[in-house]
Amino acid sequence: MFNLLWWWQLAGLVEKKQGKQRLLILFIFSAVASNLAQYFLVGPYFGGLSGVVYALVGYCWLLGKLKSNSNIYLADSYFMFLIFWLVLGFIDLLPMNVANYAHLAGLLAGLMLAFLTNKLKH
Repeated sequence: MFNLLWWWQLAGLVEKKQGKQRLLILFIFSAVASNLAQYFLVGPYFGGLSGVVYALVGYCWLLGKLKSNSNIYLADSYFMFLIFWLVLGFIDLLPMNVANYAHLAGLLAGLMLAFLTNKLKH
């Protein structure tokens, strides 16, 4: 439910402000990147939307930072909360298995796409 809530909020924002094509590119790129990272670094036993959600988080947060007039943004407090959650997963304090590398690769994919989007618009 947590991932679906973030998807609804952030994907809806990207779709509304930048269109379905941009959202589809973000979705496919981050899904492939996050799933390949998790598969090759850990193994095949995982699944979910969290890598794509972390990509959306990174994309919305960095785009808001790079373009002060952007109508796509994510508050620093939300971004830091999710970074804290990512760190908790890597230090193995959570009482469940977490696809840490999918989260990290998704975040990096979203940050990269935000950077490229910003550069291509200039």
